[in-house]
Amino acid sequence: MVETFYLHLEFAGKNGGWSINLPFVCTKCGVCCTLDDFLTAGEIKAKPQEQPEVHGKLEALYEELAKLLQDGEEKYDNYTMNTPCPFLREKTCSIYAIRPDGCRQFPNTRFGMQTTDCEALTRFKKQRVALSRGRKNKKTYHFTWKPLKQPKLTQKQYENCLAKLIKTGVTREEMEFLSFLNKKLE
Repeated sequence: MVETFYLHLEFAGKNGGWSINLPFVCTKCGVCCTLDDFLTAGEIKAKPQEQPEVHGKLEALYEELAKLLQDGEEKYDNYTMNTPCPFLREKTCSIYAIRPDGCRQFPNTRFGMQTTDCEALTRFKKQRVALSRGRKNKKTYHFTWKPLKQPKLTQKQYENCLAKLIKTGVTREEMEFLSFLNKKLE
């Protein structure tokens, strides 16, 4: 299963209410993969003896950043904010299995939900608004590597949600994952 972030929306209703899971589907655009975001994302999930080449690259990076900081904060800030993550290769994370928690939890991070130039996140926000508009609801954010929240909705409610999502420009991949997250879970 893809590790991702999703929104569990719960709505009040006559028969005890209903709920749906709305996934965020990363398109691997690389927008969130900046050096600044990587530096604030936490530690990688591997010990130096397990991944010596990764830790060697980190040590070299930290030495380079220390030199930049000596040249002034403005130069350091400009570099970190405008440089891609050193582990980004062809818009893919080369340390995906051991990436820091901040990267693993994107977009539900300090830097994530503020991102404005990620098309997938912009669509996700539009989808969230489309499903919530005019309805009192409870929003909780989760990750698929934890036990999934059980959705509770009728076929008609699901079809109404799909119609709203289609108007937001939902992609085929988003529709497929939406369907998967909203199946009857065992």
